[in-house]
Amino acid sequence: MTGDVNTSQLLGLDALWAALLDTWREVERALAAYGANALIALGLIFVYALVFRLASRAGQALVRRLVRADAQATVGRLLRTVLRLTFGLLVVLSVGALFPGLSDWSRPVFRAYLLLLLLFVGWSLVSHLLRAEADRLDLDASLRLLARNLTRAVWVLLGVYLVSAQFGIDLLPILGGLGVVGLAVGFAAQDILANLISGVTLLLDRPFRIGDWIRTENHEGQVASLTLRTTRLRTRDGEYVSIPNKDVAGAVVENLTVGGRLRLNIPLGVAYEGGVERARAALLPLLQTFPGVLADPPPAVLVQELEESRVRLLLRFWIDAEEVESYPVTRMRVLEAARAALDAAGLEVAYPRMRVQLDPAPEAHAD
Repeated sequence: MTGDVNTSQLLGLDALWAALLDTWREVERALAAYGANALIALGLIFVYALVFRLASRAGQALVRRLVRADAQATVGRLLRTVLRLTFGLLVVLSVGALFPGLSDWSRPVFRAYLLLLLLFVGWSLVSHLLRAEADRLDLDASLRLLARNLTRAVWVLLGVYLVSAQFGIDLLPILGGLGVVGLAVGFAAQDILANLISGVTLLLDRPFRIGDWIRTENHEGQVASLTLRTTRLRTRDGEYVSIPNKDVAGAVVENLTVGGRLRLNIPLGVAYEGGVERARAALLPLLQTFPGVLADPPPAVLVQELEESRVRLLLRFWIDAEEVESYPVTRMRVLEAARAALDAAGLEVAYPRMRVQLDPAPEAHAD
């Protein structure tokens, strides 16, 4: 038995075409009902954006004219935030008035606007008090960062809870339900939690501070910032390296800055034939007059080891704390100048070598 096959129905094209037609009819009804209001809303948003830009420029000009130079940045930032919130409120209220379904949200939006203003002004005051208290207690940058981050986290959580309450959203039951989920997430995010705990430990224990030069197992650089998750170093090559806090907290960290001046030890091998005293006489004046080398404690040229083919000398000297950043360059320059001084004195810079002496084989005796 044979019959005609409806290819469109078999491939589902009829159903797809019907769905597209239904969607287009819905779009046409929405455009007929709200198209004009949508165009008016877009026009209002454009006008408000233009007014905001003009008001922001005028406000910044007044700030530069009326406010002291040291407070212009803070006042300007406060003014921009207030203007953004205010014009955002005007946009929401104006657009909501054009659409009946959104007009009921006007009062909660206005209350949320007032709360955001209060929270922002309050955060500015809290930040000022934190800075003043940190200056009074003479806290370093790492502890200032810890106090600021923890206070900001609490402030943000408080703001989210208060703003959500204006729209009838109670976060406490949601947080209670998320507690069970948090256990599962905690197991999946053990590394993140370990980094957070290690970050707090580093901030409290303070093995280093912002600006110190440190050396870990794999990295060396200046501490640029310390967050609750990573320790960020600026290397001598100008690169920024982010190291997880748990790796830093569990490793041996050498602080090159906290001790002040730094002692450098440069090994240098000379031949036995030249003599230690001649080498010391050539190298010690070089160290005493070399730029960046401290005169107190005085530099020294010592015998570190007697090897098979050379005498290994140790050039020992100190540099100031300000030279820690560039001490590898100082080391290389001293080594280059030492080679030139030995060459000028007629001494050989020896390298490890092995002397092999072949004795003639003993003659065989006849019985």
